[in-house]
Amino acid sequence: MLPEDLREAIDAGLPILQQDLRAISFANFDLRNSIFVECNLAGADLSTALTDDVMWTSCDLSHVRLATAPRKKMMLVKCNAAGLSAPGALWSDLMMVETALEGANFAAGRFERAMFVAADLKGADFSQSHFDTCVLMRCGLEKLNLTQTTMLNCGVIEGDAATADLTGLTIDGGLLAMLTLDGRDFSGQSLQRVNFMKSSLAGARFDSADLTQSLFIEANLAGASMESIRAPTAMFMGADITRARFNNAILDMANFMQTKADLADFSGARMEMAQLGEASMRGARFTNTRLTMADASNANIDAAQFANASIHRLSLHAASLNATLLEGARGSPIGTDPHRFAAERYVPAPVKD
Repeated sequence: MLPEDLREAIDAGLPILQQDLRAISFANFDLRNSIFVECNLAGADLSTALTDDVMWTSCDLSHVRLATAPRKKMMLVKCNAAGLSAPGALWSDLMMVETALEGANFAAGRFERAMFVAADLKGADFSQSHFDTCVLMRCGLEKLNLTQTTMLNCGVIEGDAATADLTGLTIDGGLLAMLTLDGRDFSGQSLQRVNFMKSSLAGARFDSADLTQSLFIEANLAGASMESIRAPTAMFMGADITRARFNNAILDMANFMQTKADLADFSGARMEMAQLGEASMRGARFTNTRLTMADASNANIDAAQFANASIHRLSLHAASLNATLLEGARGSPIGTDPHRFAAERYVPAPVKD
């Protein structure tokens, strides 16, 4: 196809079908509002082309070069865009679906309302980028580079990020749900209001991170290091925090209801008004922990240690305390309320006709 034929087809609103366009110069070419299907543009230089509102379907865009100029409403569906180069580009309303972006360069880019769905982002470089209201869902995340990247109100959902580089990643109000992040190091990072629901974080390190109001509902944090974290009002409901270390953490009003916290270490932590109801905390350590007005109703705290802990008005209603060491604890806890105990275990008789 010659350049003039391409121009006429775009002006007529016709889709460009199954064309080899590698020989065409796209310098200052206006491709806006066009549709390309099964076309080959491998290695093309689109750095000066206008590409707003362009839809690419099943096209070869490998090693294509794009400019840093703002790009709006571009859509790639089932394309090969491996090695695509667009460092520093500004993107808005971008959608990439089932597209291969292995090794693509988006470093220092800015993304607003972008969606990556089932895209292969293996080895792609998004370092020092800024994401606002974006979603990465069911994407290939192996060796993805997100170093020094900022995400605001974004979601990364389902995927194996165990080898992704998240050094210096800052997230505020985002979603890192159903991800594999075992052994990752988030030490010192700002992760406020982040939802880690059902993610696997076994052995991960969050030491000194800011996790204020973050959610770890049904997450796997077994053996994680959470020392000196700041996590007031954080929620760990139903999470596995077996052998996790929360030493010197700030956990005021945090919710640990129904967690599996056997052998977890909360020594030196501040857990005033925390919710520990129905948790399994067998063998947990609460040495020098501040548990004033916390609620451990119906929890299993067998063989736990509370040396020098502050337990004033800690509710131990119906808690299991076999071999628990309360000696040396300071303050007066609240024991089992017999009326509440009876009501909780009341089973009404079946109604007979």
